[in-house]
Amino acid sequence: MARMSWQEACQLDSSLTSLDHFFSVPPDYAQTLTGGLTNRCWKVVAHNGEAYVWRPNTSITKAFSISRFQEYQILNAIEESHLSPPATHINDQGLLVEWVEGESLTDALSIESLLKTMVRIHTLDTGRIPVAPFNFTARVDHYWMLLREEFKTELYEEIYHRWRHAPSLADVGLTLCHFDLAGYNMVKTEQGNKVIDWEYAAIADPRLDLTLSIDVMDEKPLETVYRYCQLREIEGVDDWVEGVMAWKPRATMMAMLWYLLAYQLWGDEQYLTQAQKIRSTFCS
Repeated sequence: MARMSWQEACQLDSSLTSLDHFFSVPPDYAQTLTGGLTNRCWKVVAHNGEAYVWRPNTSITKAFSISRFQEYQILNAIEESHLSPPATHINDQGLLVEWVEGESLTDALSIESLLKTMVRIHTLDTGRIPVAPFNFTARVDHYWMLLREEFKTELYEEIYHRWRHAPSLADVGLTLCHFDLAGYNMVKTEQGNKVIDWEYAAIADPRLDLTLSIDVMDEKPLETVYRYCQLREIEGVDDWVEGVMAWKPRATMMAMLWYLLAYQLWGDEQYLTQAQKIRSTFCS
């Protein structure tokens, strides 16, 4: 992370100047934060020592259908749960949230801890969250439409068309889903584990959220689904197992398109490599 004066930071990222009216005096300093492609954020520290994270709107967030206003609405709605950092300011340039002080769980998160946190998220009252339900087909279609023709090879197109529709499943209800719940988005604090980076969060089928985390954590699907259902005291486990297995190839295809788009936008070979690895799993 690179630390610099507020003036220097504003010269690098003009969106920071939109916060001039929020701070009574210019912040003490700003610091770049490492993270994923869409997470080119800043830690901003005020003169009184209070710290924030600035999450700007960029061409990258637009390409990935990320809405800072939706993120703001979700954080406001769930603030009393103490699961997330409070959102403190929103404008047309981005979102400002409080900095979460603690220990990153990138390399120290157990599947048990993750599932307990996921259950807390999935049992929040969605009636208080004013956002539209997630549309899987619309999201993957958006990714596909943005890709240049050179990436729309016969094999990629075949995989996309085969899995672009949501599965027909038993209804288990919609919940708030984080859609990127893993150790790198969780922080151990004195008040318990907190979850950060809610930019992909939406109201959706919780089995898709579970599928995505199982994949990231490289866990065994059956054991993980059974434990999740146990924690939520769900008896109809078969509907959850069937759902996770049905969502798996679709979630994998969505990740493949995400990596292709990331490579197109950022030019980093690691994203293309990841997309090619995923493509190969459909061929094996």
